[in-house]
Parts: sequence; C-alpha cells; structure tokens
Amino acid sequence: MQTPIAVLITLMLLNLIAVPIALAQGAPRILFYSRSEGFEHSPVVMKDGKPSVAEKVLSDLASQNGAPFTATKDGTKITAENLKNFDLVIFYTQGDLTKPTSKDGAPPLGPKGEADLVEWVKNGGRFMGFHSASDTFHTPPSGEVTPYLKMLGAEFSGHGPQFEGTVKVVDPTHPTMANIPKDWKLLEEWYMFKNFNKETMHVLALLDPGPARAKVKDYNIPDYPIIWCGKFGNGKVYFSALGHRDEIWQDPIFQSSIVDAGTWLQEEGTEGTEPNFDKVVPKEKPAEKAVEKPAEKK
Repeated sequence: MQTPIAVLITLMLLNLIAVPIALAQGAPRILFYSRSEGFEHSPVVMKDGKPSVAEKVLSDLASQNGAPFTATKDGTKITAENLKNFDLVIFYTQGDLTKPTSKDGAPPLGPKGEADLVEWVKNGGRFMGFHSASDTFHTPPSGEVTPYLKMLGAEFSGHGPQFEGTVKVVDPTHPTMANIPKDWKLLEEWYMFKNFNKETMHVLALLDPGPARAKVKDYNIPDYPIIWCGKFGNGKVYFSALGHRDEIWQDPIFQSSIVDAGTWLQEEGTEGTEPNFDKVVPKEKPAEKAVEKPAEKK
C-alpha cells in the first residue's frame, strides 16, 4: 500500500508529459527499435550521429519521468532473452527486418526475431507501433498473414499524396484518446490498410479523407481505422498510423497521445480491448452534402 507521500508524487508525475509509470513497478523499461530495410522515414533518420527526431522525442518523454530508455537499430537486440529486460517495446520500422540490407546499415533480426517478439507480447509484453510499423514483415505472396501483422492488427497497403485529413475519434472514453480532439485535422501521409484483424482490433479513431475523396481516387472510400489497440494473448498492443512527418512528432497533441497510450498499455487488465471493428467502421462513404445553388435574379 502506498504512503500518502507516494500517492501525491505519483499523481504529480502522471500530470507531466512523460512516459507512464508501470503499476507497482516504477517507470517502464522502454526499447525503441527503428531499423528500415527499404525506405527510411525522416523521423527515424540519424544525422551526423545524432538521435533521430522520433528518438529524441521519446527519449525526452522518458527522461522526464525517469523511465529507462534504450534506442537501437540493431536487430540482434530483438531476442527472447533481451526482451526480458523491457516492459514496453516501440517500433517505427520498415520492411523485412531479417534481411541483411538496410538503409541505416544496422544488423538484421535473427531468424527467430519476429517469433521472439510476438511470443514476448503474447506472454504479457506491451507493444506500441507507429506509421511504417505496419509496413513491416509483409504477408508473402499467396501466403498467410505474418504473426507480426496479426499481432499489430493490420497491414499497410499503400498511400497517396499528403493532404489534410480528419482523425475522427470513435471511442472518446478510452484513456488513449484523452488528449486527442474529437475531430483532429492535420496534414499527413495517410496509410491505407488490408488484412484487418477484426478478432482483436479495438478501433480508437478513423480517418475521414474529406475533400480528398473527390481529388484522389484511392481515398474515395468509407472512413477507416487509423489508430487502434487490442489484446494479444496476455499482452496489449497500440498502433497509430501517424508519424510520417517530423512536425507530427513535435506536435503537443501527438506527444500527449504517446503518453496516454503508454500509460494505458502499462495498466493491468484488458479493459478497452474489446473488438469493435464492425460496430464503428462504416461500410459506406458519408453522404455528399448538397450544394445550394444561388437564387436566380429576377
């Protein structure tokens, strides 16, 4: 049982923009992995040996709360043995991480790396993914969806030009949505998805392409999941398709959403993971608003 002073300190820390505190265990030990096999996104590019934009943001949030933080592009760190040293794993990755080639020159995952990660989550690990984490370990041609993508919840299928879209929160009571506006407009590269794992996915927010539907054929579709979470075995997963642009990582709303997601992930229990895909994802596009014609002059 916590003393009154401990309770007060805990409440003060939870009000900071910081990586969350793991219940009864202190700050979570965090591993941030950002290797890219093919295309390396700007937020995870290291320049002149300095931390990438995403690493710097996550590291700063962690340090504000005394959370041990490790960032790496070295795939040999993703092993069953090493994952025991972490409570939360964050991916901003791309491609087949077991291939020896990569944009950053970092060592690949071993042949058991994907399986070790998935098993770690299944056994109670906490996983957070951003943007191209969904463009990782793709389903092979004529093959089954990879274990990693089943865990994540969906697979990247493509994107069009960047535009201002609206992130529409569909579960405003969920702790991860506490600081995201109900209709959040922002300029971003909007991923589209396939192979949704409807059995585990709890949709938190949809993308409403808005005017882009009339301009870009690929987005002339119903609103679709853009942020979600779920239970996987005894573990929990959170994914946000946001994060392509450097500016997104500097956005206070986005940073707050990372904190909220991390806090929720560290909580015990499975509240907020109930599958809801068929309940909140529309099957049809919103009706087009009629344009009133100007009155004729008499």
